[in-house]
Amino acid sequence: MQIHGLQSAHATQPVQRSNSAQPAQPVEAASAPSPASADQLDLSPEAQALSSNQAVAADTGGIRADKVAAIRQAIADGTYETPEKLSASVDKLLDTFA
Repeated sequence: MQIHGLQSAHATQPVQRSNSAQPAQPVEAASAPSPASADQLDLSPEAQALSSNQAVAADTGGIRADKVAAIRQAIADGTYETPEKLSASVDKLLDTFA
């Protein structure tokens, strides 16, 4: 490789459009995938069992669905967080550091 001084640098040249360039053709809208090419999901028997509410409750120590539903509703209504519950939570948190 040879490096020459600034005197041998070539002058800038204008960019010329190539004659081989053709205007872009509009792209046809993609058709909906055929049923044969649609995505597919196969769940193992274990995954199917876990998706069942009864199996999840049995595996997690018997979650009480009625209590969970009531708490979710209270959160949605904005009535779940009360000053008493917040105070109790802070007290329990502070007890873990003592």
